[in-house]
Amino acid sequence: MTYLRSVLFESESIGCHLATLDAAEPSWSAPYRVQGPRLLLPLTQRFECRLGANAFVCDPAAALWLSPDDHYQLKRPTGGQRSVVLTLTEILEPAGRSYLPLSGRVMLHQCLQANAAQAIDALELQERLLGLVQSMRPTERLGPSTIHRAVERARDYIAAAPERSDTLDDIARAVHCSAFHLARRFRLHTGMSLHGFRNQLRMTLALDRLREGERSISALALELGFASHAHFTVAFRRAFGMAPSQMRTNLEAPRLH
Repeated sequence: MTYLRSVLFESESIGCHLATLDAAEPSWSAPYRVQGPRLLLPLTQRFECRLGANAFVCDPAAALWLSPDDHYQLKRPTGGQRSVVLTLTEILEPAGRSYLPLSGRVMLHQCLQANAAQAIDALELQERLLGLVQSMRPTERLGPSTIHRAVERARDYIAAAPERSDTLDDIARAVHCSAFHLARRFRLHTGMSLHGFRNQLRMTLALDRLREGERSISALALELGFASHAHFTVAFRRAFGMAPSQMRTNLEAPRLH
């Protein structure tokens, strides 16, 4: 599995790289071990990860802690899938899946944008990135007793196409689970509703597209599964406290606010 890597920032305590998958890989990769602790933050598309005997989904709402003490494998990432990789000098958490809230995603994008514009000095960037890392803790230890297969199937199903307007019954049918049981288990294991998770994915993808310079808010709204520009704007404002056009302006600005 070949990733194209570009260094965005490098220091003794923390590094920041952009990893882009060269080509799709439908089967499990060979086992890997990282040379030092890593925190991987997917920006686009989902993929599967295996740590030891446990397999689970990583998507743009997730963060993946990797440790040199544990080998891992990846499966089914899409060609062109992009992730930010933060390299660390010490192990802060055991390997596992974590959750990065939308506020953390905004901070990450602002840091990347300011660094690209040479509008932030190394000390401030290091402190902001380290603060982001230290604010995250794995929400799941991913032992056999904590991985719920129907929840993972639902997570994978939604992340495969978050633009779909599936109902609870549609998702439950797709993952072979009762709607009542799935809704209860999903909230118990992820801390959010199915709708909340889908919206988290949509907002994360929207944030990445806006930082990349997306000009048409209406087209972005429809691509993400919203019924209209207005529907998307209401959801975006609820998530970030501002309209998509204002967020785009903020991300284009060279200075952090």
